Amino acid sequence: MTRSMPPARLVVTGLIALAAGLCTAGCTGDGGVKDEELEGLVVSRSEAPAAIDVARAATSAQELARAFAEPHQRVGEVGAHTAKITTRIEVKEGAKVVEQLSDELTLELAADGQFHARLDNSADYGREVLFKDGLLYLRPRYARWHRRPPTDEHEVGALRDQLFAALGDHFDLVAHAAEVSDKGAAEVAGRAGRRVEIKRAPSPGKPRAQPIAQRKWRESVTVTALSGDAVLDAERGFPLQARFTAQLTFNRDGRSFDMTLEVGHDLAGFGQPLPEGALALPPPEEIVDTPQRLREVDERDALLEGMAPPARQSGAATGPSGRGPEPTAPPPPPPGKAGGE
Repeated sequence: MTRSMPPARLVVTGLIALAAGLCTAGCTGDGGVKDEELEGLVVSRSEAPAAIDVARAATSAQELARAFAEPHQRVGEVGAHTAKITTRIEVKEGAKVVEQLSDELTLELAADGQFHARLDNSADYGREVLFKDGLLYLRPRYARWHRRPPTDEHEVGALRDQLFAALGDHFDLVAHAAEVSDKGAAEVAGRAGRRVEIKRAPSPGKPRAQPIAQRKWRESVTVTALSGDAVLDAERGFPLQARFTAQLTFNRDGRSFDMTLEVGHDLAGFGQPLPEGALALPPPEEIVDTPQRLREVDERDALLEGMAPPARQSGAATGPSGRGPEPTAPPPPPPGKAGGE
């Protein structure tokens, strides 16, 4: 299992380490957890999901969740555009705040597939990615740029998908309690769309069963408040614009926690040239050539983030995700890096 698979099936993104859970479940000497039991974590690239049913997504929370989880590679099929995604998450135990994090992503995609993305967060970590002229330039916050070719034909698209995944990641946690209403035609960034309203259902459903022990807390989620809206692309169903706020409670190890989620998601500039300088190369003195990428080191650091020192010095690879996995054992440890190559 590699970090190149979409994190959109994991989570509430943006916080701290799923590390202990994955390593406990999948790294034991008894053979660990079978791939087929890792729901949403092991995905075959050959299994293309069905197209979004826009009419159904306007009335079904389940189909809307699929629309929110559309990968950026599908969105990019319509051409050049920019995306801005903001998230905020806060976890409390009683009146005490045990975790708080917000982040902001800007992703600029050119018509030829070149792109620039920057992710910053309130923990003063982040990452920046540039793909230009067939080369990747990757920089953790406060480090130099690492320049190298993609490791395979899938990596560039996977990086975009992972950076773009926040909306689907967060909505997955509350979708079982959502009621969706069709609010008619709308237009965003020159594209025809369908507006939907999101609110808490009068009789919320139950969260999905979780086969992995470290995610069992999700089965205890009770959504106490939910509101928002979105505009889905009328042709393809991906969200052109979306906002939602949710409040929920959950239990872990006999303790009760409250969580607040806020997400904003906006696409713009379809078919327009990117802003001048969006794809500018970094200064030569800030670039280090790193022709090889050691996946074993990437995965070790990502899984043990917040639990053990990194295997490399500052600026080394920690995997392509950039947002970090879900909180698994509140109260969580201090924030680790939110990404970096």
